[in-house]
Amino acid sequence: MAEQEYPTINGIEPSWADVAFSIPLYSGPTVQTNDIAAFKLSDKVTVGVKKGTSGGRIMARTVGDLESDASITFYLGGWRKFMRALATKNKKISLVGFDVLTLFSPPGETDIYKFKIIGGRVIGRSLDMAEGSDAQKIEIPLSIVTFEEDDGITLL
Repeated sequence: MAEQEYPTINGIEPSWADVAFSIPLYSGPTVQTNDIAAFKLSDKVTVGVKKGTSGGRIMARTVGDLESDASITFYLGGWRKFMRALATKNKKISLVGFDVLTLFSPPGETDIYKFKIIGGRVIGRSLDMAEGSDAQKIEIPLSIVTFEEDDGITLL
């Protein structure tokens, strides 16, 4: 009879409490803020195919196109700080480029989890205010070139 394997609790996974954000503007200052409520990243590769006269079967695939997407939800104070930094470069803030560096460093761990947005630009603002005691937030969708993990790992 095989022995039952039980998970051991001997490590610490990163949580929101362990995250640090740094947003260096191109040819400008670096914005560091704790006033971020959420951060979303996604990417995917859309692969093209060659079928020819193969009866509809795929004969070859292309490398594909990379599509990356991101957004940051700021608390209003953090957004104001970031917006003003962008405006020092250009009052039309959607034209200012930047990177976003995200580091998770759990206490007692030597491993650092790294995510980096490359070529970010603000492309919108979505403010959804409601009554209540919670701090107000604003979601900022970003146009990005790509994002990478652990010093250069990307999908494509």
